[in-house]
Amino acid sequence: MPPRSANANAMAGPSNAQDELTATVFGAVESLSQVRKANFLLETSLALIESGRYGEEVENYLDVYLRTPGLERQDVARALLARGNARKIAGDKLLARAQQDFQAVAKLDPSNRELQGYLRRSNMIHFVDEPASQRAPPEVWELIARFIPRYHLRSWLFVSAFHRDIAVRLIFHTIDLYFGEDQDLNRGLDIFDRVKADPVFASRVKALRLHWAYEENDMFDLMTRMFKSALPAFVALREFEWIGYPELRAEMVQAVLQTHPNLQTLGLIGWHFDAVGVSAFRGLRKFILRAEDDDGFADMGEVRTVLDQNQATLRHLTLGAYLQRNHSWDHAFQSATIRNLTHLELVDTRISHVVLARIAHAHRLESLTLHGMFEEPCSASVVFGSDHIIDGVHTFLPHLEEFRFIMVGHDDDLSLFQSVTQFLRQRPKLRRLDLGCCPWDLALSVLPDLTNLRALRVRIANLTDASLRALLDAIPRTMLAIHLETDVSAKPIHDHAPAFSVFPALAMLHLNGKRRRPQPNLLSDKEFQVQTELWATSARSIARVLPSIDFVGWHGEHYVVVRGCGDHVELKELPSRRRLDCAKGVDLGSEDAAWIERKDLPMDYEMPGLQQT
Repeated sequence: MPPRSANANAMAGPSNAQDELTATVFGAVESLSQVRKANFLLETSLALIESGRYGEEVENYLDVYLRTPGLERQDVARALLARGNARKIAGDKLLARAQQDFQAVAKLDPSNRELQGYLRRSNMIHFVDEPASQRAPPEVWELIARFIPRYHLRSWLFVSAFHRDIAVRLIFHTIDLYFGEDQDLNRGLDIFDRVKADPVFASRVKALRLHWAYEENDMFDLMTRMFKSALPAFVALREFEWIGYPELRAEMVQAVLQTHPNLQTLGLIGWHFDAVGVSAFRGLRKFILRAEDDDGFADMGEVRTVLDQNQATLRHLTLGAYLQRNHSWDHAFQSATIRNLTHLELVDTRISHVVLARIAHAHRLESLTLHGMFEEPCSASVVFGSDHIIDGVHTFLPHLEEFRFIMVGHDDDLSLFQSVTQFLRQRPKLRRLDLGCCPWDLALSVLPDLTNLRALRVRIANLTDASLRALLDAIPRTMLAIHLETDVSAKPIHDHAPAFSVFPALAMLHLNGKRRRPQPNLLSDKEFQVQTELWATSARSIARVLPSIDFVGWHGEHYVVVRGCGDHVELKELPSRRRLDCAKGVDLGSEDAAWIERKDLPMDYEMPGLQQT
C-alpha cells in the first residue's frame, strides 16, 4: 500500500484524536462506581436543561439516573425538580402553540361547536387576544357572578357559552312560579316540562317557590296534578315554599315528603295552617309558617312537633300570624329547639311574655326579627333592660348580628324604645338594623357604637339637613344599603341624595316619603303625564348623583339602575310585592339590601302591589 501523504495525515489527525478522546472518556466512565456514573449523568442532564436542550435524550438520561439504586435523597430531589420544571416549560410552550391554533379557529369559525366545547371544558378562560390580566379559573368567574345583580347577570347569557353556563347556574338556582286565575300559566308549565326533559337543568334548581291564587276548582286540580308529575324531576331540590291559597294540604305534604324527604327548608305561607302531617319531615334547617289564624285543618300543636322532631338540625324559624286575630305561639316555644336557633323571625304576630322569655334564653341567636305587638309591653321593657355587659360581652343575645324591631301600637311607649336602644349599645358585631318607628333621637344615640353596620333602615319623622348630617356622621362609611323613611321633608326628598356620596360602596338607597305614584283616575291626561315624568325624573336623579348604587328605592317602589355612556342613566322598574308574598322578592343585588327591603313586613292581606301606600 502506498504511503499516505502529509495532507491526508493532517486531515485524519483530528478525527483520530476525537475518537481517541471519546474512547478514553468511555474508559474513564466505565472505571467509575455506579453512584459516580449516576452523578455524571445527572450533571450532564442539568447542563443540557439549563442550555435549553431539553428533549427525549435528557428524559432518557434522567430516567436511567432515577432507576439507579443507592442514590442520595437530596440528589433524587434535584433530578425530579429539574425534570418537573423542564416538563412544565415544554408543556407551556405546547399549550401556547395549541392556543394559537384555537385562536385561529375562533377567527375562521367563531360558532364552531367543537371549539365551544373545548372552552367549556378548559380550566382557564382564553380570550381571542388573551391578555394575561384576563386569565382566570372558572371558580373566580363564578365568584364574580355572585356579586352581579341578577338583572345584569342576564347579559352573560349572550357573551359566550362559558359565561352562559355560569349565569344559568345562578339564575335558575331559585325559581318562583305563579299560578292563578289572573296569571299567565305558560312559564310555569314550561318549567315543569323542561325539568322532566332536561336532567341537567333540573339539577340546577335548588329552591322552588310556588305562588297560588285559585279557588278550589278543576283548573287548580289540573295544575296540582301537573306539579306532582314534575316533582320527582327536581332532583337537587333543597328548599320548597308553598305560598297562597289553597294552602298546602295533607295530600300534597305526602307527595313532597315521598319525593324529597331530605328538604332543608320548608315554607308554608297562607291564611290557614292546613299541612297535616308536615311534622314527618326530618333534617329541616329552616321552617317557615305564616297563617292568619289557627282554624285550619292542621292542629297548631303540630308546629311544636315539627320543632321537636328537627331539634338537631333546625336553626332558622319564621312564624307569622295576623295581629287582628287571636293566636298564640306559647306552646310551640316550649320546644327545646328554641335554644338552638341562630335565626328567629316573628312576623305580624302577638308576642307574649312567655315567648319573649324563651327568646331571652336562646343565646345562639345571630338574627332576630320582632314584628307585631307585645301583650305585656312593660315586661318586654324589663327583659330588654336586663341586658348587661360583662368583660365586653352582652348577657342578652351576645352573638346578635341582625336585629329588626317593628312594633304596632307601641309608638308612644318611650320606655320600651329606651330599653331596646340600651340593649343595642356597644354591639360591634351588629351588621343589619331596622328599628321601625323608634324615635329618631333614641335611634341616633345607638348608631355610633355599631362600627360593623352595613345595612340600616331608619325613620326620621322630620327630615332636615341637620338631621340627615347627624345620621351620616353616626354610621360607618362602609355602608352598603340604606332605607330612609320620613313623614315630612324640608325639601324634596331626592334633593338629599347627594349627601349619601360619602358612602363609596353604597349599592342600595331607598328614600321613602310615603308618597304615591300619580294615579290616572285622579288626574287629567296631561297632568298625569307631567306628574309621571316628574316622578321618574326625581327617582332617576338619585342614581345620577350616586354612581356606586345599583338599585334605587323610591317611595316603596324598587328600580334597577342601568348605566350607559357618560352620565346616561335609566331606571328599570322591578315587580312590586304581591298579595301573600314571601319575604324574598326580586333580586336586589345583596343579602343586605334584601334584608332591609323584606317584602312581607307588614303583610297586607287585603290590597296587592303598591295600593297599600
